[in-house]
Amino acid sequence: MALLTVRGVVTDVVATVAPEELAVWAGLEPMDDARLDQALSRRMRRREPLGFGLETVVVLITPVLWATLSEVAKRAAQTAGEGAATRVTRRLRRWTGRRGAAEPLVLPPLDAAQIRQVHRMVLERCNAAGIKDVRAAAVADGVAARLLHAASDEGTAPDTSCP
Repeated sequence: MALLTVRGVVTDVVATVAPEELAVWAGLEPMDDARLDQALSRRMRRREPLGFGLETVVVLITPVLWATLSEVAKRAAQTAGEGAATRVTRRLRRWTGRRGAAEPLVLPPLDAAQIRQVHRMVLERCNAAGIKDVRAAAVADGVAARLLHAASDEGTAPDTSCP
């Protein structure tokens, strides 16, 4: 059973829905998940579009996807009780100065209702970021399809009705 990581889902969806962003994503690849989370979440909080003038503003889906899916992964970890252990480990590393290999953000197996909720979250975040409705729907559908595919690989395929 392979782990479903935030990085893997973002890579798959960007490759499918926004291949023009693959160069940006490749540039972020050397960062570990914690550093990526910090960098991309900060960008989402500031709500800065990438661009050189009002007529050339480009809104990237990569930070929107990362922020949304990392939130889902973190909530799942906290619900499972792993959140406290991760925080303690992080603090110990900070105090001792030791840097271990950062743990990837892992998405839990999701049922159909949870996948629909993630679909809605992605749509809402895309709209808030200024991504056009058609593109936002394509991104949300891509995420839902990837999560459904992972669920079917687990052998617990949820109801595949449209999210």
